[in-house]
Amino acid sequence: MDTLRALAARIDEASATLTALSRSVTAADPAQVSFGADAPGRPGEIGRALHRQWITATGDRAREAHAAAAQLTA
Repeated sequence: MDTLRALAARIDEASATLTALSRSVTAADPAQVSFGADAPGRPGEIGRALHRQWITATGDRAREAHAAAAQLTA
């Protein structure tokens, strides 16, 4: 029975870790200027597109981590 309790505790810990990760993964997103989005013309357009792609990707990873945490909790 202790083994089962230890396993349940580890699953709870993993869920808490994934929940924290889902909140923090987008907190470190760089500003648009880091991608050159403030540049004039085509380079700026590319920088803005890259920044949007970065934001989308990290947002997707955050949602996946949150969903995994919810599954572990359930």
